[in-house]
Amino acid sequence: MSTNKYSWNETLKFSWGHIIAFVALIFISYVTYMGDFYSNGGDFSVAAIRVFIIDIALLTTFIGSQILKGTDGKFNRSIIIERVLICLCPVVFIWSMIPYNHYWNVYSERNHIEEMFSTSIEKSKTMFTDYNSYANNRINNYSLHLTTIIDNKSTNPLEYRNAGFSGNSDALQKENYIHTLQLQLLSQNTDSLQTLALKWIESANQGASVWNAFLIGNIDKISDAIKSWNSTLVQVSEFKMNNEPDNIQLFNSEQNSYDQAIEGLQGLKDTYKSTQGIALNTIWSGILLFLMLLFPYLLQKRNTRAIGLYYLIPLKSKNSTVKIEVKKPRKNTKQETSTDSIEQTNDIDSNDIYGGTF
Repeated sequence: MSTNKYSWNETLKFSWGHIIAFVALIFISYVTYMGDFYSNGGDFSVAAIRVFIIDIALLTTFIGSQILKGTDGKFNRSIIIERVLICLCPVVFIWSMIPYNHYWNVYSERNHIEEMFSTSIEKSKTMFTDYNSYANNRINNYSLHLTTIIDNKSTNPLEYRNAGFSGNSDALQKENYIHTLQLQLLSQNTDSLQTLALKWIESANQGASVWNAFLIGNIDKISDAIKSWNSTLVQVSEFKMNNEPDNIQLFNSEQNSYDQAIEGLQGLKDTYKSTQGIALNTIWSGILLFLMLLFPYLLQKRNTRAIGLYYLIPLKSKNSTVKIEVKKPRKNTKQETSTDSIEQTNDIDSNDIYGGTF
């Protein structure tokens, strides 16, 4: 009897279907990361952990079902697990679409969000303008105060002496006092801080986009930076000359740009955290991505020993058998006929070739 040389086993191959599936997975991972990053208020770690879990779940269901479909043995157990994974594919996919959809909701509000972001950090730029105005006004008021003391030195000599004037070169002493206050309020440190801050603000304005979650989504760190700038300016303004008036106010009480910047950023954070609804982009892209993830399963062929016996949809019972007609030899004995039938049946049960099935 001739041996059938047909290759019974199907080999799991890395095909173009896997490439398409992994491209879909990468896109889902990136968009899902940004969506979760926005929804949790800017926590990088939480977003990364959730994306990792989603990727594992998608690979387990979509790629796992493809592997089980092409398995070389244990068909009875494999088909059960395969059916479970196929049923879980849409469930896991929809679950992964929750943060994915949140990003597209943020994207639909991108013009408003990007405008709010730019406006808020522009307010922080105004903070430095306000400080320069504060410092110049304080220096001018100090100059007028010293001029008044000098003019009234004959009528109020005690105030004149307490202000540090000695009676010689009043104009020179006044100039030295003013220069000292200028060096303190408008020093090289504040100039450097302003230069770096304005450079960052200009760069942030140019890169403001909802696709750049690391910029717009990181509101807390941006707010901390603005608070740090304001704190430095307030500390500088705390310096006071001994002969300055008693009613000197600190910089923080003179300006509102800082409060407006912080409130604007907090309002922006509330906006991109609270977006709701199902975005149109989620619907059409979700359908496309689902099919892309399913490609490896659709392209995978079953092992030939399972074809005709195991179906994705259980149309036949497990105990169903394939009936094969065996011609009885004319001159052989009954025992020989029975033995020949058993051998052929066993051979067919292990090696028969049937038509394709899904």
